[in-house]
Amino acid sequence: MASRTLSRRAMREQHDHAEQHDQEASEIDDDSPEPEVKIKKTRARKVAAAKPDGEKPPAKPRARKKTVKAPPRLYARWAVCDGGLKRVAVFEYKDRAGADAKLAQLREQKKGTFVLQLVKDPDAPAAVVEPVLAV
Repeated sequence: MASRTLSRRAMREQHDHAEQHDQEASEIDDDSPEPEVKIKKTRARKVAAAKPDGEKPPAKPRARKKTVKAPPRLYARWAVCDGGLKRVAVFEYKDRAGADAKLAQLREQKKGTFVLQLVKDPDAPAAVVEPVLAV
């Protein structure tokens, strides 16, 4: 909880008043002995019980870091998909013309929506990928 800050003038007056009070008290108490200063004791560390013959406890096993598995290499391909984005045919990336031809053929022959989509698969590319008709 914060308290209201006092003005500098009020704080200065309090300080001056305290100084005057200290001077008056010191003039009166010049003959009195100074109060003893309390000395703070330092703590002594506890000595661990020494084991006979200098035996050491067994070392803790170190935690091993798990090796990070490299993600599989992805290959880009063109996929001809239907309205539900189900793959109808898949072509290699360099065979874009074949994918466009298949898309045009499906749009002419069948009802529904067909789209061409770039997909990335972790499979290694085969030498020749034949279009698969699953509709």
